[in-house]
Amino acid sequence: MTQLTKNPSFESINVGDKLPSFEIGETQETMDAPQVHTRVPEVKGMKPKEERKNLHNDPDFAKKSLFGATANAGVMTMAYVNQMIEACFPAESFYNGGTLTYKGINPFRDGDVVVFTGEVVDKRTENGKNFVDFAIKGIDKTGRLVGVAEATVAPDA
Repeated sequence: MTQLTKNPSFESINVGDKLPSFEIGETQETMDAPQVHTRVPEVKGMKPKEERKNLHNDPDFAKKSLFGATANAGVMTMAYVNQMIEACFPAESFYNGGTLTYKGINPFRDGDVVVFTGEVVDKRTENGKNFVDFAIKGIDKTGRLVGVAEATVAPDA
């Protein structure tokens, strides 16, 4: 099997092909201000949501949580998975029937470095539209499974 490259054609993709791996380290700074580190645009005229202390941004609060320390929000990890997929497929490939689901297994904490890997598990045509399905996992540098994701893209969108 091969590693996918930027904008592959549906015909060139095979079950077992790999997405380029994506490695990222988490920091408390990123967890404290997720809106700064994502592509969610600021809306003019809207007041920013009041920042509440929680297990993602308050170390004292997080010490009492099930994680025992701050941990990133799953939506941030999902954004990292999205970045990995966008190395090969444009964002539009999600908008026209694509999906992305993520399940956190273990916390992704300040100082952790996680490597995400993914591979094609299916490709199909439905109602004249092409789809490619991926299975993705994130493993930290100690070998601990951080999370898994399933993604579907419409590569010709």
